[in-house]
Amino acid sequence: MRASRRSAALSAAVVLLVFVSGCGLAGTSSSTSPSCAAGGAPVATGAARPAGSEGGDLVILGRIVTMDQPGVAEALIIEGGLVTCVGTRDEVLAIAGEEVQVVDIGDTVAYPGFIDAHAHWIGDRDYYGIDSPVAAMDAAISRGWTSISEQWVDSGRLAELEALAAEDALPLRVDAYLALNAPAPSGEHFGDWYADREPASVGDRLRVRGVKITLDNGWGTIFHWEPVGLTETIGRANDAGWQVSVHTVSSEAHEMVLGAFEAAIGPAGPNPLHHRIDHAIQVTDEQLTRMVAMGLATVVHLDGGATDWVLEEEYLAHFGPENNPGEEIGWLARWRDFVDSGLHVAAASDTPWIFPDLVLTDDIGRPVDQIAGGMDGRGRANPDTPAWVLDQLLTAEQGLRAVTVDAAYALGDEMRRGHLALGALGDVTILSGDVLNATPDEIRAMEVIATIVGGRIVYCADSEDCGLAA
Repeated sequence: MRASRRSAALSAAVVLLVFVSGCGLAGTSSSTSPSCAAGGAPVATGAARPAGSEGGDLVILGRIVTMDQPGVAEALIIEGGLVTCVGTRDEVLAIAGEEVQVVDIGDTVAYPGFIDAHAHWIGDRDYYGIDSPVAAMDAAISRGWTSISEQWVDSGRLAELEALAAEDALPLRVDAYLALNAPAPSGEHFGDWYADREPASVGDRLRVRGVKITLDNGWGTIFHWEPVGLTETIGRANDAGWQVSVHTVSSEAHEMVLGAFEAAIGPAGPNPLHHRIDHAIQVTDEQLTRMVAMGLATVVHLDGGATDWVLEEEYLAHFGPENNPGEEIGWLARWRDFVDSGLHVAAASDTPWIFPDLVLTDDIGRPVDQIAGGMDGRGRANPDTPAWVLDQLLTAEQGLRAVTVDAAYALGDEMRRGHLALGALGDVTILSGDVLNATPDEIRAMEVIATIVGGRIVYCADSEDCGLAA
């Protein structure tokens, strides 16, 4: 949204903090008003409730895209950080408590909190000029992310995240993936240093349940693992209950990692830990069939990062009769093929590594870039959609799934995140427009009105309207 439209949008959204009368919210369940909750299921209780960063109580009124049933709602209640009611405006207001904060979003649109399934917002902040973890997280929430997946966490970075969690200083949810080796140029292996702990959550905002393997470099030409070592390492992590996330770019890397996953879970799965392939730049037809058979989660970059990446001379030189006569450019960025095959396809910013010159600007690293980029395939270095991407474009709904429900699946947390339904976490992103009824450029122009995590407003375009400190 242009600056001249900011005031109008906020005025329309109101983002009012008002109070409504009615019965007390505490203890309310959907059984009080069965039509208020999708499916009429009971409210999650006990261990499912957030701990640590205590969840807030909030009522949201307006157009709410739930990514569940019903697909669009008029109102919802968040109680103790969890969604306890989804329904019509009248139904929700009839049971909302007297002291519950109400956010009327007017003509703007609320979505399940957006999830960046693969990024380095906190850990690699120095590379893009951010001087503190707080500033890095602020940059993420101001763009509408309610969850970020830190995809390379060593012991020092883990200690920092755990300290932030202990201090209740995580304004958004962080999924930490423990690094088992360094990226290029060293590729140094760190061993199974995760083995002295159990995969678990640390309070409400930090989850440490996955490990990260960097298999090849950015162009898929240098490998940091041998097949036997990779297979044994993935097998041990799987046996210990850890999700495995593997950076793979080239078809050669995919061949190696598919063999390792097949050894760990079998060629036909199942894949209960949601082991995943990240980047998935170059995948053959036969490899795609094997990915589907095992049900591997797949993480891609829809915002132009992939097309910019593979159109670099160093990458495209990998193709052709002189270097790899069997390689096909049609194996690149197979977004639609992945989706149509039934894979859970998550979108991710890979912050900061797809930023031009590693510079963070206002129009980069955003959920709206993922949705719009999936629809038109345009990259920042490539304003025209490459011909080989045309048949891989996604719909707005598919792009929205990639930053909500399928991103939650890639984190192994699809029951709690990525949708707004009874018992889900009360994470909400409010945008100035409706991505399901907009062009890619209109989506890119949308502003984040507010970011809500666990029923608490952690970012607002106008902090005074939201009752936040400036």
